[in-house]
Amino acid sequence: MENPSFSQQLKLVSTSANYWLIFSVPLIMAICITQLILNHIYPLDKYVLEDTSLFVTAGFSLLCLSRFIYGKDKFFLWATGMMLVLFVREIHPPGSSAGVYLGLLTLFYIAYKKHHLFAGYIRSNTLVTMLGTGFFTYFLAVTTDQRFWKFVPAEKIFHTRLEESLELLGHIIIGCALLFAARKASADR
Repeated sequence: MENPSFSQQLKLVSTSANYWLIFSVPLIMAICITQLILNHIYPLDKYVLEDTSLFVTAGFSLLCLSRFIYGKDKFFLWATGMMLVLFVREIHPPGSSAGVYLGLLTLFYIAYKKHHLFAGYIRSNTLVTMLGTGFFTYFLAVTTDQRFWKFVPAEKIFHTRLEESLELLGHIIIGCALLFAARKASADR
Protein backbone atom coordinates (compact mmCIF):
# COMPACT_ATOMS: atom_id res chain seq x y z
CA MET A 1 0.00 0.00 0.00
CA GLU A 2 1.54 3.28 -1.12
CA ASN A 3 1.64 6.14 1.34
CA PRO A 4 -0.50 9.15 0.29
CA SER A 5 1.29 12.45 -0.09
CA PHE A 6 1.52 14.85 2.82
CA SER A 7 -1.04 17.18 1.22
CA GLN A 8 -3.48 14.29 0.73
CA GLN A 9 -3.10 13.25 4.37
CA LEU A 10 -3.47 16.85 5.53
CA LYS A 11 -6.63 17.20 3.44
CA LEU A 12 -8.06 14.02 4.97
CA VAL A 13 -7.35 15.23 8.50
CA SER A 14 -8.58 18.77 7.86
CA THR A 15 -11.90 17.57 6.38
CA SER A 16 -12.47 15.43 9.48
CA ALA A 17 -11.99 18.35 11.89
CA ASN A 18 -14.67 20.53 13.44
CA TYR A 19 -12.77 23.80 13.67
CA TRP A 20 -15.53 25.54 15.58
CA LEU A 21 -15.02 23.13 18.49
CA ILE A 22 -11.24 23.00 18.16
CA PHE A 23 -10.83 26.74 18.63
CA SER A 24 -13.85 27.80 20.69
CA VAL A 25 -13.84 25.17 23.47
CA PRO A 26 -10.29 25.91 24.73
CA LEU A 27 -10.91 29.66 24.61
CA ILE A 28 -14.18 29.31 26.53
CA MET A 29 -12.44 27.09 29.10
CA ALA A 30 -9.63 29.66 29.47
CA ILE A 31 -12.11 32.50 29.99
CA CYS A 32 -14.07 30.50 32.59
CA ILE A 33 -10.93 29.48 34.51
CA THR A 34 -9.65 33.06 34.42
CA GLN A 35 -12.93 34.35 35.83
CA LEU A 36 -12.89 31.74 38.60
CA ILE A 37 -9.31 32.69 39.52
CA LEU A 38 -9.97 36.43 39.45
CA ASN A 39 -13.08 36.02 41.62
CA HIS A 40 -11.09 33.92 44.13
CA ILE A 41 -13.30 30.83 43.77
CA TYR A 42 -10.89 28.62 41.83
CA PRO A 43 -9.98 25.83 44.28
CA LEU A 44 -6.82 24.42 42.66
CA ASP A 45 -3.31 25.75 43.14
CA LYS A 46 -0.26 25.27 40.93
CA TYR A 47 1.14 22.30 42.86
CA VAL A 48 -2.10 20.33 42.90
CA LEU A 49 -2.47 20.90 39.16
CA GLU A 50 1.14 19.83 38.45
CA ASP A 51 0.79 16.65 40.53
CA THR A 52 -2.53 15.82 38.90
CA SER A 53 -1.00 16.29 35.43
CA LEU A 54 1.70 13.75 36.30
CA PHE A 55 -0.88 11.17 37.37
CA VAL A 56 -3.12 11.88 34.36
CA THR A 57 -0.36 11.51 31.76
CA ALA A 58 1.08 8.42 33.46
CA GLY A 59 -2.39 6.90 33.77
CA PHE A 60 -3.28 7.49 30.13
CA SER A 61 0.11 6.07 29.11
CA LEU A 62 -0.58 2.87 31.02
CA LEU A 63 -4.15 2.63 29.75
CA CYS A 64 -3.07 3.11 26.12
CA LEU A 65 -0.35 0.51 26.64
CA SER A 66 -2.95 -1.88 28.10
CA ARG A 67 -5.16 -1.34 25.08
CA PHE A 68 -2.19 -2.11 22.81
CA ILE A 69 -1.33 -5.28 24.74
CA TYR A 70 -4.95 -6.42 24.67
CA GLY A 71 -5.74 -5.59 21.03
CA LYS A 72 -2.30 -5.64 19.36
CA ASP A 73 -3.28 -2.50 17.42
CA LYS A 74 -0.11 -0.46 16.78
CA PHE A 75 -2.10 2.77 16.92
CA PHE A 76 -2.27 2.33 20.70
CA LEU A 77 1.47 1.76 20.94
CA TRP A 78 1.86 5.09 19.13
CA ALA A 79 -0.71 6.62 21.52
CA THR A 80 1.33 5.30 24.46
CA GLY A 81 4.39 7.05 23.03
CA MET A 82 2.41 10.29 22.67
CA MET A 83 1.29 10.18 26.30
CA LEU A 84 4.81 9.29 27.47
CA VAL A 85 6.22 12.32 25.65
CA LEU A 86 3.63 14.49 27.42
CA PHE A 87 4.53 12.78 30.71
CA VAL A 88 8.22 13.63 30.24
CA ARG A 89 7.21 17.20 29.41
CA GLU A 90 5.27 17.32 32.66
CA ILE A 91 8.22 16.09 34.75
CA HIS A 92 10.27 19.03 33.40
CA PRO A 93 13.74 17.48 33.56
CA PRO A 94 16.48 19.99 32.67
CA GLY A 95 16.91 20.37 28.93
CA SER A 96 13.82 18.31 28.11
CA SER A 97 11.92 20.89 26.07
CA ALA A 98 13.85 20.24 22.86
CA GLY A 99 13.59 16.48 23.39
CA VAL A 100 9.85 16.67 23.96
CA TYR A 101 9.25 18.63 20.77
CA LEU A 102 11.58 16.30 18.89
CA GLY A 103 9.59 13.36 20.30
CA LEU A 104 6.31 14.91 19.14
CA LEU A 105 7.73 15.56 15.67
CA THR A 106 9.00 11.97 15.52
CA LEU A 107 5.57 10.63 16.46
CA PHE A 108 3.88 12.77 13.82
CA TYR A 109 6.47 11.64 11.27
CA ILE A 110 5.72 8.00 12.16
CA ALA A 111 2.00 8.69 11.72
CA TYR A 112 2.75 10.21 8.31
CA LYS A 113 5.02 7.37 7.14
CA LYS A 114 2.83 4.56 8.53
CA HIS A 115 -0.39 6.02 7.18
CA HIS A 116 -1.93 2.57 6.72
CA LEU A 117 -1.84 2.04 10.50
CA PHE A 118 -3.65 5.31 11.16
CA ALA A 119 -5.97 5.70 8.16
CA GLY A 120 -8.98 4.19 9.91
CA TYR A 121 -8.54 6.51 12.87
CA ILE A 122 -7.89 9.66 10.84
CA ARG A 123 -11.33 9.31 9.23
CA SER A 124 -12.93 9.66 12.68
CA ASN A 125 -14.34 13.16 13.09
CA THR A 126 -14.44 12.69 16.86
CA LEU A 127 -10.78 11.68 17.17
CA VAL A 128 -9.47 14.43 14.90
CA THR A 129 -11.60 17.09 16.60
CA MET A 130 -10.66 15.95 20.10
CA LEU A 131 -6.95 15.81 19.25
CA GLY A 132 -7.18 19.25 17.65
CA THR A 133 -8.96 20.61 20.71
CA GLY A 134 -6.44 19.01 23.05
CA PHE A 135 -3.44 20.33 21.15
CA PHE A 136 -4.94 23.82 20.82
CA THR A 137 -5.60 23.80 24.58
CA TYR A 138 -2.01 22.71 25.11
CA PHE A 139 -0.86 25.48 22.73
CA LEU A 140 -2.75 28.05 24.82
CA ALA A 141 -1.10 26.65 27.95
CA VAL A 142 2.39 26.94 26.45
CA THR A 143 1.78 30.49 25.22
CA THR A 144 0.40 31.41 28.64
CA ASP A 145 3.52 29.94 30.26
CA GLN A 146 5.71 31.94 27.86
CA ARG A 147 3.75 35.07 28.87
CA PHE A 148 2.49 35.86 25.36
CA TRP A 149 -0.70 37.21 26.94
CA LYS A 150 0.90 39.66 29.38
CA PHE A 151 -0.93 42.54 27.68
CA VAL A 152 -4.21 41.17 29.14
CA PRO A 153 -5.22 43.09 32.29
CA ALA A 154 -4.46 41.22 35.54
CA GLU A 155 -2.48 38.54 33.67
CA LYS A 156 0.08 38.40 36.49
CA ILE A 157 -2.65 37.24 38.86
CA PHE A 158 -3.95 34.32 36.85
CA HIS A 159 -1.25 33.21 34.40
CA THR A 160 0.35 30.42 36.50
CA ARG A 161 -2.84 28.62 37.50
CA LEU A 162 -4.41 29.20 34.08
CA GLU A 163 -1.36 27.69 32.37
CA GLU A 164 -1.35 24.62 34.62
CA SER A 165 -5.12 24.20 34.29
CA LEU A 166 -5.06 24.40 30.50
CA GLU A 167 -2.13 22.00 30.38
CA LEU A 168 -4.05 19.50 32.52
CA LEU A 169 -7.18 19.88 30.40
CA GLY A 170 -5.11 19.44 27.23
CA HIS A 171 -3.63 16.22 28.63
CA ILE A 172 -7.07 14.91 29.57
CA ILE A 173 -8.58 15.71 26.16
CA ILE A 174 -5.62 14.21 24.24
CA GLY A 175 -5.56 11.16 26.53
CA CYS A 176 -9.29 10.53 26.15
CA ALA A 177 -9.11 11.00 22.39
CA LEU A 178 -6.29 8.46 22.09
CA LEU A 179 -7.60 5.95 24.63
CA PHE A 180 -11.15 5.84 23.28
CA ALA A 181 -10.22 6.09 19.58
CA ALA A 182 -12.11 3.77 17.29
CA ARG A 183 -11.18 2.72 13.79
CA LYS A 184 -13.67 3.98 11.21
CA ALA A 185 -14.27 1.88 8.11
CA SER A 186 -13.36 3.45 4.79
CA ALA A 187 -16.16 4.87 2.66
CA ASP A 188 -15.23 2.73 -0.35
CA ARG A 189 -16.00 -0.57 1.40
